[in-house]
Amino acid sequence: MRTYFECLSCFVNQALGSLKNCDADDDQIKSVMRSVLCELAEIDYSATPPVTAQKIHRLVSKAVGARDPYASQKQRYNLFATELLTTMQKTVDLQQDTLAAKVKLAIAANIIDFGKNNNLTENEVQSCFEKAMGVTLDSSALENFREIILEANSILFLCDNAGEIVFDRFLIEEMPYRKITCVVRGKPVINDATLEDAQAVGLTEIVKVIPNGSDAPGTIPEDCSSEFKQLFDNADLIIAKGQGNFETLSGITNKRIFFLFQVKCPVIARDAGYPVGSFVVKDNRSQGDGGVTEYPQSIRMEMKNG
Repeated sequence: MRTYFECLSCFVNQALGSLKNCDADDDQIKSVMRSVLCELAEIDYSATPPVTAQKIHRLVSKAVGARDPYASQKQRYNLFATELLTTMQKTVDLQQDTLAAKVKLAIAANIIDFGKNNNLTENEVQSCFEKAMGVTLDSSALENFREIILEANSILFLCDNAGEIVFDRFLIEEMPYRKITCVVRGKPVINDATLEDAQAVGLTEIVKVIPNGSDAPGTIPEDCSSEFKQLFDNADLIIAKGQGNFETLSGITNKRIFFLFQVKCPVIARDAGYPVGSFVVKDNRSQGDGGVTEYPQSIRMEMKNG
């Protein structure tokens, strides 16, 4: 996916949000935001958004030092998601198709994205989960997903955000997890999950988890470690969570990739071809609209305007 003009405001908001989370003073904010605007003046619109976002967040990191701007939020949402899972487990137990239910919840958890919404609240997350179980998954996409995870000998699961990773684990437990390797970011960026988050939620207790060696809020293979590249090249199936991974990997056609994410902005909606608010289960080798799940119109408008 390329970068669109509408992405510019998102880059600015991400930088400003990170600086405020670090309690940067006015002089720091002025200095960094000047640098951000200079970077955006030379933006490569043919590159994926996470390529530019990586540069923007490196400017923030350089200014504030080793601090992780979203450290407290990540810890908070790992705990909140763990508590929420206790409630949602009871709902899943009542479902005939537990895989479908867990896919819904894993996609619902993708709302925990401070790159899109720096002011996200627990009430908004709770509301999203309450509505998610009413979403109807595309049966063809789900069956393709179900079949390929059984057929594949090696699966690479690309995680996205802290908090969300709790429900990634919940989904993985429903899968043949002994052949799964999970991947997290190599360094902190926005609220993306790192190895520390994977350990905090117990994901490392059931599968091998590796950092990808990169600080991009997506997966840029050429920027990742040799270990990641080898696993990526050899995997029979790649499951990619979140918009950032869709943005960076949607152009790859020589690997079997299933994307699981929420459409949270009009730019992604236009590029991916699904309405804002959609839950997407997308096979990169399939043609047409298979794999989209949607909220009712009223809920889509609520998310779009919220």
